[in-house]
This record gives sequence, C-alpha cells and structure tokens, in this order.
Amino acid sequence: MITDKNIKTFVRQILGCVCPDEVFHYIDCQHNSKLSGDILLSSKINIGNRLLIYVVEMNSPDLIKRKLPILIQTGKKERDSSGFNRFRLAIVTDKVDQLKHVAGSVFENLNYKDEKIHLHIIRKNEIALL
Repeated sequence: MITDKNIKTFVRQILGCVCPDEVFHYIDCQHNSKLSGDILLSSKINIGNRLLIYVVEMNSPDLIKRKLPILIQTGKKERDSSGFNRFRLAIVTDKVDQLKHVAGSVFENLNYKDEKIHLHIIRKNEIALL
C-alpha cells in the first residue's frame, strides 16, 4: 500500500527534493493519469500544492525523443496554471545507462524549460514505494 511516508521517502531520497516538512502535510498521488498525446503517467504526485511530479515509464530512446518534449511542456503548463513552484519529471526505466544521455540531450535542447523544471532518470526498483 502506498502511504504518504513512502511518497515522502521517494521524493526526498530518490528525487533529492529538499522541500521543508510542512510542504508534505498535503500529498495527493494519482495513478494511471492520461495526458494529451496518448501519454500515460504511472503516477502524478502533488506535494503541498507546491511540487508537481510526473512519473512515467519509458524504455526506448525513440520514445524519449518523441515524448519528453510533450511531457515537459505539459508539466510546465500544469505547474504554471495550478500555481506550483516546481515540476519534476521522473522517467522510470530498466535502461538507465542507455537512456540517460538521450534524455539529457533532449532536455537540454528544450527552449521552454526553466530552472524550476527537473528531469530524473531512475531505475524501476527505485519506485518500489509507489
């Protein structure tokens, strides 16, 4: 069972968020959220109405190239329209070494990203808590 404690541990230890404790008084985690462009998020997490996190599984470099720009643009739009401070995209994969460079390259070349958008490439076992 997913608990607020599990989500807090994931956000702090895996994603490296240093949000103050009071932000974690409100946590909402939705599973299997569909975005435009036929993208299915494994999880969409709201931490204190300040931090928005999308968790999505991808294992193909081609999929990263096609979907990463859409995910970042959609997350940024939701972050801004809902008044969040930050947006984090966590791509979950069994192929971290293969995809980290591809995802990093695509991310760095996006002209609409800003300093309040973060990309994480994580292993499947790191989302066991979710």
